[in-house]
Amino acid sequence: MGVMGMLHAGTLNSLKNVKVVAVTEPEKLVVKFIQTFLPNIKVYENYVEMLKKENLDFVYITTPVKSHVLIAEYCAKNNIPFFVEKPLSKTATECEELCKILNKNSITNMVGFNLRYSSTFTKAKELLDKKAIGDILNVKATAYRTLVLKEGTGWRFKKESSGGGVLIDIGIHVIDLLLLFFGKIKNVSTEKISFVIPEIDDSVTGLLRFENGLTCIFETSWNVKNYRLQETTLEINGTLGKIKVNEDYVKIQYFESDEESNEEILYRQSLYKGVHLDIGGSMYASEDADFVNCLENGTQPGSNVINSIQVQSVIDSIYKSSKSNKQEGVIYIE
Repeated sequence: MGVMGMLHAGTLNSLKNVKVVAVTEPEKLVVKFIQTFLPNIKVYENYVEMLKKENLDFVYITTPVKSHVLIAEYCAKNNIPFFVEKPLSKTATECEELCKILNKNSITNMVGFNLRYSSTFTKAKELLDKKAIGDILNVKATAYRTLVLKEGTGWRFKKESSGGGVLIDIGIHVIDLLLLFFGKIKNVSTEKISFVIPEIDDSVTGLLRFENGLTCIFETSWNVKNYRLQETTLEINGTLGKIKVNEDYVKIQYFESDEESNEEILYRQSLYKGVHLDIGGSMYASEDADFVNCLENGTQPGSNVINSIQVQSVIDSIYKSSKSNKQEGVIYIE
C-alpha cells in the first residue's frame, strides 16, 4: 500500500457509498497491521489474484512506479476503472499500449496530480482565464523540497524502479500545472542538472518553450535547505500585472500606471471551501471525491491517463536534453 495507499484508503472509506474491501500488500509487517486493526479488509499477495477473486468497482494503484503501467493495463483490459499515483510511468513510451487500450475502452481513470485541486492554484487559473493580468509575457516555475543532502536508499533512488529523481518526483507537478495553464510545450532546453547518485537527479534547471510562443524558466531541486514541505511556485508576468502562486497563497499585483501598482494577497485559508475529511491535505480529499464523482457519472477527470502522458512526454524530453546538451522537441504520445 505504501504511505499514499493508506492515505487514499482512509479518505475513500469516509466517502458516501465507498468501502475499501481488499488490498494487495507484500510486506508482512504491514499485513499484520491490517489484519489486526482492519480485520474486514481482505489482504492479497498480488494484484492479479485480488482482481480475479474480488468484484471491485475500481482500483487504486499506489505501488512503486515500475509497476504502474502493468497494473493499469490489466485493469483497462478487464474494464476496471482505476486511479494511479503520479508519475504514471518511468517513460512515455511505456504508456503506448495503455493509451491504445483506453482509446478503445474509455473506462474512468485518473492520475494523481493533486495540485490541480489546490485552492490557490485553482484561483490562479481562474484569474488567468479571465485575463486579469492581460496577455501573458513569461513564466518562472519552481518546485523545491529538502529531501536529499546525502545519498538516499529505497526504490526512489533506483532508476529502474522510479524513472529518475527530483524531476519525475516533484518537478512533474510543475509540468502538469504548466500544461494545464498554458497549453502544450513545444521544446525544452536543460541548462543544468546534478545527480545525488548516477541517473538520480537532485536538481534540474531548464527553459521551456510553448506552442503559443510563451517561455518559462523552470527549476526543481531536492538539495535546497529549509524546505521541509514541498513548495511549488509559479510567477506569471502579464501586460496588466503579475501573479505569484504557491500552495499557501496567490499574490496578484495589478499595474495601475508606470509607477504605481495595486497588490492583493489571497491566502489558502480564505479560499478554503471545506472537504468531507482532511487527512493529508484537502487536495487529496478533493481529488478522491472527484474521481468517485466521475466514476458515478461515467465521465473522465481532467488528469486522466491520456492527458497525463503529455506530462511524461515533457519529462522525457528534459532528460533527453540533459544528455544531448541541446534543445529537444517534445514528442507527444497520442
